[in-house]
Amino acid sequence: MKISINNKLIERNKKIAQITLFASLAMLAIGFFWTLRNSEPSKSVIGYLILIPAYLLVQISIFMANRWGKSPRPDEIVVQALKGLDNRYTLYNFTTGVPHLLVGPNGVWIINPYHHKGKISYNPEKKQYLQKGGPNFIAKYFAQDGLPNITREAYSLKMDLTKYFDKNSIQIDEEPVIVNLFYADDIILLTESAPEVNLKSNKLKVFIRKYVKKANIHLENIEKLRSRLPKPK
Repeated sequence: MKISINNKLIERNKKIAQITLFASLAMLAIGFFWTLRNSEPSKSVIGYLILIPAYLLVQISIFMANRWGKSPRPDEIVVQALKGLDNRYTLYNFTTGVPHLLVGPNGVWIINPYHHKGKISYNPEKKQYLQKGGPNFIAKYFAQDGLPNITREAYSLKMDLTKYFDKNSIQIDEEPVIVNLFYADDIILLTESAPEVNLKSNKLKVFIRKYVKKANIHLENIEKLRSRLPKPK
């Protein structure tokens, strides 16, 4: 498999993740210290004015750390899950309109990785993904382990890729397929009725190899698409 990856973006965001972490911890320490040393209401307000933005910065640092600071990162998980595919496939990590785009002889896929744990199901009546088990409430809230709106994220990714294709005058035969990739060890997926494909990371490569489009994409169109996308190094 060929890989096109934006290493400059990864290194930049890793540094931002570290800076936001240290800055948020410093602000929290200053805020607590000020509050403890200044019990008068008029002065303690300043402490809260420091603690509130510090808390917001902590949330940003957690998001950045989950995506860029920890190893293996989501992009490394995707690469590992697809390891073994031949050079007819090209994976684009942070070099197109979506974070992870896979182009192969039998299709185009947007891969959206999730680290969430527990039992993930889909309610077709509410058109909503649900999470049971996994981390406790505190971890879901403060460590951002609660399940996001997967359907909305899938729609946003498709729109982002459409805008990228339109901007670069790229046309394809069919709409790319969204694949939600869950890579936690203790994950149970009950999502057969979901509008998107949902897979454990160890099932992704088999799915891609066996995937058959209802309306086949011609190989020459795939090669034309590759020629318009960033070249793997």
